[in-house]
Order: sequence, then C-alpha cells, then structure tokens
Amino acid sequence: MVAGRPFHDPANADTSATQRITITLDAHRTRFDLGGRKVWGESYNGAFTAPTIRVAPGSAVTIHLVNHLKVATNLHFHGLHVSPTGVSDDPFLCVAPGKELTYRLAIPRNHPQGTFWYHSHAMGTTCPKPGAMVDDSMGPAPMFMPGDVENQIFAGLSGALIVGDDRTLLPPKLRHITAHTLVFKDAQIDTGGSIVQNQGASSIDSGAPTVRLVNGQLRPVLSMRPNETQLWRLANAGADIFYRLHLDGYRFTVIGEDGTPVAKTRTASELLLPPGKRYDVLVTAGAHPGGAWLRTLAYSNGPQGDSYPDTRLLRLDVHGGTTTRLPGVSGAVPSAEPDLSHAAIAQHRRLVLSESADGNSFYINGKQFMMNDGSVFSTPAKLGTVEEWTIVNTAGEVHPFHLHTSDFQVMSVNGVPQPYTNRQDIVPVPFEQNGKPGVVVIRVAFSDFTGRYMFHCHIAAHEDHGMMSFINVVA
Repeated sequence: MVAGRPFHDPANADTSATQRITITLDAHRTRFDLGGRKVWGESYNGAFTAPTIRVAPGSAVTIHLVNHLKVATNLHFHGLHVSPTGVSDDPFLCVAPGKELTYRLAIPRNHPQGTFWYHSHAMGTTCPKPGAMVDDSMGPAPMFMPGDVENQIFAGLSGALIVGDDRTLLPPKLRHITAHTLVFKDAQIDTGGSIVQNQGASSIDSGAPTVRLVNGQLRPVLSMRPNETQLWRLANAGADIFYRLHLDGYRFTVIGEDGTPVAKTRTASELLLPPGKRYDVLVTAGAHPGGAWLRTLAYSNGPQGDSYPDTRLLRLDVHGGTTTRLPGVSGAVPSAEPDLSHAAIAQHRRLVLSESADGNSFYINGKQFMMNDGSVFSTPAKLGTVEEWTIVNTAGEVHPFHLHTSDFQVMSVNGVPQPYTNRQDIVPVPFEQNGKPGVVVIRVAFSDFTGRYMFHCHIAAHEDHGMMSFINVVA
C-alpha cells in the first residue's frame, strides 16, 4: 500500500438542492483502491468511504437504496433525530438482494448542526419478505441472529452525514475557515485481496493487526498554512475498533460531540472515539513551518477486549505564507441543547451489559436480541418525559452504549458526577474491575417521536451477537 499522498475529503453525494434532496445509494460488491492496492469489499456508489451526505435543518431527504449485494441490507442514519417509524430511520426495515427501498427523512428545523454518519444496520442476511418492514402486524418474525452489521460496515458500507454547517455557530471571523471531514475506518485484507468477513476460512478478528485508514487513504498528508485555523470533522465509521486520537504538539478545541454543539468549548490533547463516535474540533497550525502526526495512541479496552498499538494516521504539513492568527473560541457555542440536571424524572431504568466467558455471546439484562422478542423493558416510555437510565457493565471490556433517535446527557461515570457539556449518542461504559462493575448514568428526553428506539453496544460484533434491544415510546 502507498502512503503519503495528498489528503482528500470524501466525495460528496449530490446534495446541490437545499430543501428537497434526492440521493441514490447503490450497495454492491466493489473493487476499490486502498492506498494504491486494489481490494474487494462492499460500497455505496463505488468507494470504501461512502459519499458524504449533506443536508440542512428543515429539509426533506429522499434516499433510494438499491441492493446489489447477495444478502439483505438496510440503512441507519446514526444520530439523526428523525422518526424511527415508516420509511424513515427504522432499523427493522429490510431490503432483500436485488430489491430497493426509498427512505424519506424529514429533518426538523431545529435539528442540531454537526457531524453524523450512516451505515448498514442489517440484522440478518435475509428478509422475512422482500422489501418489507418487520412489525407487530406481520405476526411472528424470523430471528435474525446473528446480525450482519459487522460484516457490512467492515466491508465498506458507511459514510459521513453532515447536518448544516456548525461553523455558522462560531464567532464571525471563524465562519468561513476551511473544514475537512476525516472518516476513520480500518481494514483487514486476506491473501485473495478481499476485506475479511466472518465467513468461510476468513474471519474478522478485532484484535488482529489492521490497516488504519483516513478517508480510505493510508497516512495522507494534510496541508495548512502557519497560524491557519481549520475545522476537522472526526468520525469513527468502522465496525469494531477504537481510535484514541492525538495530534503531536497540538490540542483540539472541541465545538461539537456526536453532532451536537457543546454548551462550553474545551480543549483536549486526546479524544477517544469508540465505533460510531464523532467530534467537531478546531485545529490551529503552529506559527512556523513544520509537521506533526495525527495518530491513534496505544489503547486497551479491557482484559476481555482488545489492545491496539500506537499508529500514525495522517501527516500534518504546515508550510507556505503565514496567515493572520484568528482569535480562539471559549465559552458556549449557540444552539447547545438544554441541561437535564434539574429535569423531573418520569422513570428510572436499569440496563446490565454482560457477555459469555468465551466472548461469543452478549446480553442486555440477561437476554440476547431476537427479532421476534419484545423490549427488555416491560413498560414503554412516555412522549414528553425525561427518564434516567443506569447502565451497568459486568464484562471485562468497555462497551460503547448507543441510543437511536434521541441523544442523552451523561450524569455520572462510576459514581463521579459529570458536568454538563453536551448531549451525545454514544458513551463508553467502563469495564468491571476487581469485581466492581462499570456504571454510567444517563438522562434521556423523549421529546418528539413515538416508536421503537433501538439501543446497543456499538462494537458491531457485539450487537450482532445479542447486545441490543429497544424501548417503545408512546404518546
């Protein structure tokens, strides 16, 4: 593979329209270029990093998904606050091989501006009925176990989705800075030149050596002028592994997390991105020409999980004429969502995450997800209420907890209160240590939509093998 080519943002889907957007995504087996090497995988429209979809708050988005794969597939619009019913962001939708489905998303006018992503959420390799939706009116549904999310994301079926332009929330002098999208994905390639999948003799091993890529490029070179400030939109769009990002000699100024503007900007020397996590950050180049590496630092997600080495991802090359250094950003970013610390709590719930000793089976409250099972919760949530959930991890590895449809506020981690910074849709739940489980407390506001809100560990192998459920939200 060839490293060191000039950095390129992912291609954009055709979203030249602003309020009524129509996009076609063709899912098919593809031979694409990864760092100069031809590799077989699966793509939307031909690239390992799918085209970036850009939409505006208040827009109507039509997406035609055409399935040319040999197995069933679908789409999930990760982090979007849109309806989980109908032909919107419903992961129970299923598109059989050779079929297609038209998704229709109504983006609320008050939708947060920031970085999201989309990916396959196939909960099996076959559909109960071609192109049909699984719901209670159809009677008992087949059990899609295990799911196929890991295979399809790992093969290439994921890309960035950006709502609005969060530069407009910054001080006037920063509203037209250069913005880049950095989509992090990894690949394991077998001897036949195909991305490994869990089938036949080849099997994904999240602990095995893996090639870390940025927008499908191997250690590309991103250029900045001395003193220049840029917005980097960071997204872990891979299936299983974590990124612990660090830019040598620099600090990130965080203006958004999981697509939501922060209530107060903060700086960080490193950012942990479990699968599915996103950050919007400002980076200001040094005053003199030079270089630095964006790397993922060595990281272990627990004794029952995996350990990853320090790996260089992207070379920052600072050169050219010096530009005027722009003022920094501090304090609140407009449009941050309200603090839930003093909200009235309608219901308290408890989720226990666990796994088998061999690491092949995963559970929530002692149950593996089955398509024809109900929720792990016996009572639904009520629209217009706020609930507090306690998430307990009894396993020996971190589980990144993700909730569909609604974001949440983290209240405490292992008993330590967390100051309000922003809502998010993924939180790493610490692993059990010395017989003491990891515990995260969150608050969820069910404000707009009824239907089934999925939740699961966002290590795709774990959700595929049972660590997933949903909550019914009713009026």
